[in-house]
Amino acid sequence: MVDDDAAVARRELLTTIGETLKAVRLFKNGMPVHHSAVPAGTLQLLAAIDRMSPGTDSACHLKDLAVHSSLDPSTVSRSVAALVKSGLVERTADPADGRASVLTVTPHGRETLNEVMGWATDNLADVLRDWTRQDLAAFTSLMQRFATDLKSRYDTSLEAAR
Repeated sequence: MVDDDAAVARRELLTTIGETLKAVRLFKNGMPVHHSAVPAGTLQLLAAIDRMSPGTDSACHLKDLAVHSSLDPSTVSRSVAALVKSGLVERTADPADGRASVLTVTPHGRETLNEVMGWATDNLADVLRDWTRQDLAAFTSLMQRFATDLKSRYDTSLEAAR
């Protein structure tokens, strides 16, 4: 009976994940038009580049970005090209290896990223206004655990397939 209960709970979780993905899609689609400077589907990569190259001493390589994002390098390359074309990211020669290039967020990119993240946090604050700090901390902790467990399972599979 315990196994049946666990199977029911996993099935309910799958349903909830589907509903969560729908809610996230609606949230992303609600992004104001003035934030359309970020090409569709590239916001998380822009944020990752910003995190991976926080100062002038650090640089973000496309290969590292692909691994960090668990995406195929060709997918990341196309998205980065769109970010470069939009003026949000700059691609320069790697001073340590001229054959490679490094990615940095431009001042326009950082300003745009800050605006989008500000919009997102303001909207989350509105949606979560009835949540306590403890609710948010517990939810964040469980979401991080869930994401870590999924990534550790499937990142290993992706690496083996490459």
